[in-house]
Amino acid sequence: MDVLTDVLNTVRVSAACQGRLELGAPWGVQVPAGEYSKFHVVIDGRGMLELEGEAEPILLEEGDLIALPHGDGHVIRDSPRTLARPIEELFRSNGQASCGGAVRVPGTGPTTSLVCGRLQFEDPRNHPVLSVLPRVVHLRSAEGRAIPWLESTLRFIACESSSDRPGADTVVNRLADILFIQIVRGYLASTPNDSRGWLRALTDPQIGSSLGIIHAEPEQSWTVATLASKVGMSRSTFAGRFSELVGEPPLHYITRWRMQKAAALLREGRATLADIADRVGYDSEAAFSKAFKRWIGSAPGAYRRASRGTEQHATA
Repeated sequence: MDVLTDVLNTVRVSAACQGRLELGAPWGVQVPAGEYSKFHVVIDGRGMLELEGEAEPILLEEGDLIALPHGDGHVIRDSPRTLARPIEELFRSNGQASCGGAVRVPGTGPTTSLVCGRLQFEDPRNHPVLSVLPRVVHLRSAEGRAIPWLESTLRFIACESSSDRPGADTVVNRLADILFIQIVRGYLASTPNDSRGWLRALTDPQIGSSLGIIHAEPEQSWTVATLASKVGMSRSTFAGRFSELVGEPPLHYITRWRMQKAAALLREGRATLADIADRVGYDSEAAFSKAFKRWIGSAPGAYRRASRGTEQHATA
């Protein structure tokens, strides 16, 4: 299993929804800042996205996907002169929930069709991929044609979102996982080779290999020297290169990844604390509990109970 797959399997999408807007010009949609990641797909037409705190709008063409991983507030509209209506108001005024269904807003000009959605993650504060993504990820269409995988994924999400069949919520969340993975992969493909950051570190031959070693055996008693030896580098060169690309020292990264793996195991609820401690490299429950509370902010047992409460609330 590669490192990115391991990370994305550990911290997954826990809820997702989407809705379709058919907007006749002049049109404008205001989306407030919030805890969810957000995305928009231009099915037909074009528009512009204005991000809070940024002077220049981002032009959107037919087939484009734009994601806002950190939930930044923004406005999408056909023209800078058009007033924008809150997205929740558009859905409510047309008898729809805040997410789901199609809303048609007539106008005197050309119609633009948008799919607007949001993604909620398990433990977003400690999500290793979200933390290194920019405020906006813009995946451009190929000459006005939708990105090949996008249309089918959105269609499946829409179908399952409106279904009352058993397991529909689980299917939607897994499809949302796919959507997020593809957004990340698209971002990686469009990022310059000389850029820095955890995602780009995965493509560095030696640092990427060291990350793979850590993820394959997080329970091992790794040191900077042993990791450097594994990838054929001196200790000092490895430590400097790792910190430069990943953004934190090797041992700090190891501890953080162990805690993220432990949190995922606690959310699953099947392993005992002793088993989890062993699987993430701690000799005793006490040592593990102390480290977990320091990193996550709550004791393992309390974290597990809170996760169960959140899951029950989401499915109620």
